[in-house]
Amino acid sequence: MAEAAPPDRTEPDWTELGRLLARGYLDTGFAGGVTRVPVEQVVRDMLSAARADEQIAEMRRAGPVEGKRILEIGSGTGMLVVRGRTAHGLDLWGIEPSAGEYSATLDVGRRLLAHYGLPPDTIREAPGEAIPYPDASFDLVYSSNVLEHVRDPQAVIDEAVRVLKPGGDLLIVVPNYGSWWEGHYGILWLPRMPAWLAKLYVRTLGRDPAYVDTLNLVDHRRLEGWLARHRDRLEVLGWGWDVFERRLRTLGFSEWAALATVKRLARLVHRSGALEPVLWLARRLRWETPIILHARKRA
Repeated sequence: MAEAAPPDRTEPDWTELGRLLARGYLDTGFAGGVTRVPVEQVVRDMLSAARADEQIAEMRRAGPVEGKRILEIGSGTGMLVVRGRTAHGLDLWGIEPSAGEYSATLDVGRRLLAHYGLPPDTIREAPGEAIPYPDASFDLVYSSNVLEHVRDPQAVIDEAVRVLKPGGDLLIVVPNYGSWWEGHYGILWLPRMPAWLAKLYVRTLGRDPAYVDTLNLVDHRRLEGWLARHRDRLEVLGWGWDVFERRLRTLGFSEWAALATVKRLARLVHRSGALEPVLWLARRLRWETPIILHARKRA
């Protein structure tokens, strides 16, 4: 393990870190061309301790996390890893590639690790298709809003299962393109819309259609297909329906990125008196979003 520097007890320079991220998102055209959420809000959300705490709470719903070795696939700015270690005392590790806007996020992650005196290899530069750890290294493998971006989702799932210990948990949060919402663009979506039609659709809304080509349009069917080769080694415990239903019934979800628009739409459903029919349809047509896959590797 690489040697850590002494921790800095002051706050990081969040303004400078925000500038680094903003440049990355502006340079790639994501801000403006894809999302209409102001880049300052995108950056604020990515550096939010509260958001990292919510992700840790998400992991806790899968079971106790204390004393477990945890890997995050796609660590982004490193906020979850840093927050998990410094505020929650968790044995959290991460991997993050370095390409496009990910160069900026990896740079920010390295700066945060250095600031808090964490070993530089706490977050390693690597794609999810080639996790640089031995078999059976982790008790929990977690990934949030990453699988839709990777080059080869099947390889990422294969690698995640490989590095899981027997009895370990796999927790993958991914947008459901079989639902009515697309969070990157922040727009309503036609369930299971093919990529060619999606590009025409976003173009009519004045958005960059090329971004669609960077997305894996994941739905239940596709995810189940990628899991199929592991059916003898994985027990699927849930898909996140309970979380989706609770959020829609109570409106108890945060407004990160474009989720403020989702909350306004959910309020309209409540006011229209259509909540129960919508939930009935959503369950049968598998509209819950995001998909929260929880699986356990058989001992």
